[in-house]
Amino acid sequence: MPARSSNTEKEPRSLSEDSGPSAISANDRNTLRELASRVREIAHNPIQEERKQLWRKLNGLERCRIPILLHVHYLFIDEVVPESALVTTSHMAREYERQLRLQVWQWENVDDDWVTEPVLEYETAIGEPQLLTPNKTQPETDYLGAYHVEPVLKVDSDPDEIVIDAECYVDWDATKRNQEWAEEVFDGILQPIRRGPHLQISPYDYVCEIRGMDKMCIDMAERPEWIEEVIRRVYRLHTDVAKQMEHEGALTCNNQYNPIGTYTDELPAPGFDPSHVRLKDIWGFSVAQASVCISPEMHERFVTQFDREYLSLFGLAAAACCEPVDKKMHLYRTIPNLRRISVSMWNDFAKAAEGIGTDYIYSFRPTAIPISQRTWNIEEDKKSLQKALEQSQGCRVDIYNCEITTCRGKPERLTEWARMAKRLAEQYSD
Repeated sequence: MPARSSNTEKEPRSLSEDSGPSAISANDRNTLRELASRVREIAHNPIQEERKQLWRKLNGLERCRIPILLHVHYLFIDEVVPESALVTTSHMAREYERQLRLQVWQWENVDDDWVTEPVLEYETAIGEPQLLTPNKTQPETDYLGAYHVEPVLKVDSDPDEIVIDAECYVDWDATKRNQEWAEEVFDGILQPIRRGPHLQISPYDYVCEIRGMDKMCIDMAERPEWIEEVIRRVYRLHTDVAKQMEHEGALTCNNQYNPIGTYTDELPAPGFDPSHVRLKDIWGFSVAQASVCISPEMHERFVTQFDREYLSLFGLAAAACCEPVDKKMHLYRTIPNLRRISVSMWNDFAKAAEGIGTDYIYSFRPTAIPISQRTWNIEEDKKSLQKALEQSQGCRVDIYNCEITTCRGKPERLTEWARMAKRLAEQYSD
């Protein structure tokens, strides 16, 4: 997932001045409240508390059943909750309608350990820094596809030129309008809570995009001081933004009301003040997916040294995504407060398990290739998942299927995958 601060849009996300609470139509409001009532009913099912306790045990590194998650994200949400299924009319109403319909669909069709809470998040309106924009070209297509990056960062560039506008601010008036809209629509059904800034970062991946991966690899060998300083500049911006969001009181706790398994009793940190969340009260996240081919020595120089500094700001941390960790666990072990490590299909599962042990969570990311093919053979998925579970025995494992880009318009595949994965997870749980 790209870092939010690489966003080139300066205007904060919020309601427009003429779209306050009174602007929603009666039909839109009634539709949303009906869906919200269904979500509240789901959230009050006793199994939700069981799932939260399961995640708390896992994040506390306790022995427990292996939990599974299947994440439907923006890449293929149209295949699950298509635009044609939405009946509301305003932009804001349609965003919430899709979110609510997805929660209902997830509950009714996917037997995983996703947690549904009786809350409704509204956006914190943030004006984000503007960075140099990657120049991407891709074939004309109505759907997803590969793209080619034309380098926009030249070898003689000053690293400070990457940052076009370093200003970052919270528009509290716009955020208040977001809150009022949510309270007006969902009052008495779901509790509106503010979603804090997204602080997951991926500076290495971003620099690959503006420099070009081939040139980036050459730079690390031929001009390492320059490219190291380029990456340092991006990390420094992320650090500045995180500290500013803390100073402005924009942070919100991410150890609760979160479906993706970050429930923990270890956060917030001692001395917590609910009116002013600190960085040490929340989880931090960093990935470097494009580092898949670089040596441990290069990984230390161009990724890990910066991750140590950035992630030390947080109470707990999660690292990696698709990049292999099996040959680099000695580096990950130098990151303070690290708790979760993603293990993708690019890893030697047994070697990763040896390096992770029971000191961290072995968060397995299944391959999305079989389920994305025109003809899906569930046995392929089962074999790869079974191999990972066999070779990670004794670790604190979860299964997080979040790399799917298409299910070929057949969401029933997700139902079948979750059923298969949960059966295997129960079989291999301690």
